[in-house]
Amino acid sequence: MPRQRRLGVYACAYVCVAVVLATGCAAPTELSFDSALSKTQSVTPAEFSPPDELAAPAADVVARPAQPGDSAQPSDSTPQDVEQSFTALLAQWVGCFQRPVRCDIARFTAPDSPERTRLGEALAFYANEQLRTKPDEGRLEWSLEALTFTSSDRVRLTTCEYDTRIYFDASMADTELGDIIFDSTIWTRRVEWTLAKVNESWQLWSRRIERRSPAVRFCAP
Repeated sequence: MPRQRRLGVYACAYVCVAVVLATGCAAPTELSFDSALSKTQSVTPAEFSPPDELAAPAADVVARPAQPGDSAQPSDSTPQDVEQSFTALLAQWVGCFQRPVRCDIARFTAPDSPERTRLGEALAFYANEQLRTKPDEGRLEWSLEALTFTSSDRVRLTTCEYDTRIYFDASMADTELGDIIFDSTIWTRRVEWTLAKVNESWQLWSRRIERRSPAVRFCAP
C-alpha cells in the first residue's frame, strides 16, 4: 500500500477512535499478544522478506536439498568452519532490516554477486516505505540440512527456517500512534544459500527459496 494511502487510513482511524472516546459509546478493550509470537532462540535480528514474498501466495514446491559432498572441499576450510562463518553472515544479513538505511551490505556480500544486488534493492524498498523490524519482536530460527563444496571457492548450504519476525510501519513513529504492525505472518522456509570465498573469507553470494508456507511448519524438530 502506498505510504500516502496508509497515512490517510491511519489518520481516519485515529479520528474515529477519538470520536468514540469523546462520546463514551464504548469502553476500550484490553489487547493481548499471542504467546506463539514470543521469543525463542537462534538469530535475534529479523530477516528480510522481499516484496514479492509478502504479496505472493505460499509456494509448496518439493525441496531437493543439496547432497553432502566434499570432493571440491578446499584444504583450509571444513564444514564446521563454513557453518560458523555462515552464522555470522546471516546475523549481519537479518540485522540490516532493523535499520535499512544504515546497512552496509558490502561487509558481508560478495562483489558482483546476485545477493548484493537483490539485497540492495530490497533494502531500498523497505527504506522508501519506512518499514523495519525490531530486535525483540520475533526471531529467525534456522537449521542446516545440507552443506556441499561445489568448488574451491563456492559452497552451497540448505537451511530450514522458522520466522516469527514482525514488520512495522515506522512512518508514524513520531506521532501518538507510533510504530504500527504491518505484517506478522509466521513463515517456514527451505532456502538454498551459496557462499563465495573472497580474500580468504566467506561471503554471501546468492539466496534461493525452495519452499515456503505460512501454515505448515515442515522443518524437522
